This record gives sequence, structure tokens and C-alpha cells, in this order.
Amino acid sequence: MLLLGKTQTAFAFALAYPYLCRSMNRMIDIFSVLGHRLAAFGKTPDTVEVVRRAAVENPWFLPQEIIRAVKAIRCEMLERQRLEAWAGAYPPVRTPKRVLVVMAGNIPLVGFFDLLCVLASGHACRVKPSSKDTVLIGYVVDLLRTIDPAIPLRMAEQGERPDAVIATGSDNANRYFRMLFGGIPSLLRGSRQSVAVLSGSAWPRGTMVTRCTSSHSGRRLAITA
Repeated sequence: MLLLGKTQTAFAFALAYPYLCRSMNRMIDIFSVLGHRLAAFGKTPDTVEVVRRAAVENPWFLPQEIIRAVKAIRCEMLERQRLEAWAGAYPPVRTPKRVLVVMAGNIPLVGFFDLLCVLASGHACRVKPSSKDTVLIGYVVDLLRTIDPAIPLRMAEQGERPDAVIATGSDNANRYFRMLFGGIPSLLRGSRQSVAVLSGSAWPRGTMVTRCTSSHSGRRLAITA
């Protein structure tokens, strides 16, 4: 009986495999179009307004940093050849799940890659943006839903119980996540620290100003020399 059950499961997966591959190819098409739509980000009146609102929402988001972050995403994650090579290394999922992505807000669109991974792998994505990065994430989610209204992507609703969770935040938030999502498959990220050694040779003497992100919670240290 066990062998028969495994055989039936394998047969069902074989029948569904072409559909699952088409679903993955559809996501590649959608995100490739998104890359084209973001090509003029920061140059058109509507996207200039998005940048302005995002900078007001989070004073650590300088306009040039926002535009640079969007350009990096477009060039490094959304080119069709890169998407095909990346997604092609993974088999499509057999059983799509609803995955909640709880995003940090210390860097513009820092949660975008999690969103991309969830959708490209064939799952449905529920997004909980940081209160410090709702403008940019909301703009991208709206763009994706405009490109394909049937895309399994929307903002998370209060009290909704997901099948799996990807959450990023401070160590305190991480403890809360563990309590809230206990028993659910999860990827939980806490605080991270990094150190940079600055010689000052990259800036004119007396004008060196830099900012260092100390953790996912978004704390930064300003250093002036």
C-alpha cells in the first residue's frame, strides 16, 4: 500500500509538472516586466513623488539611496536572463503555500528579495511591510498587481494565519515572532552587526561623513571627521 501511495503521488506530480513549470515561467515574465517598469524610477513625476513620500516616511532613506536601491534590484534581480538562470536551478513546488513575509525597514526595499523568492518558487505571498517602508513596498506590490491582477500577492490581513513565515527584525521582534508563529515553518532573522574600517582616503580631508547600519532594527551611527 505504501509503495502504491508513493507511485500515485509521483504520477500526480508528473501530471502537474508542466503546469508548475508554466507557473514559474509566468513569474519570470512578471518580474521581468517589473524590471522594465522600474527603469525610469526617480525620473518621472509619479516616481519622484514616491521617492519624496518614502523619504518623509523614513528620514534615513535619502532620495539618492532610494533610487540606487531600486536600480540595484532592477539590474541584479530582475533581468530575464538572471531570473531564468536562478529559478531554473530549483524544481517547482508541489504544494503551494501561503507564506507571510514580515519585512524590515532599515534599507529601502530590503524585503523585496524575500517577496521575489516566495512568488518565484510558486507560493502565495502575504506581505507585512515595516512601518518605515510602506511607501516603496506598497508601490512595488501595486505595480506587480497591475502587471498581472491574478498574481498571488497581497498585503497581509490582521489575524490571518499563514502556512509559513519569513520574518526579519530586531532580537526583541524575533522573540515575539517565535511566540506568535510557534508551530509554523519559519525563517526568522534577528539583529546583525557589522564593522567597517574607514581610512578617510575616499573623501576630501575634513569632509568625511558616513552612516553605518548597525542592525536590522535600523539603528545607524553617524561618523564625522
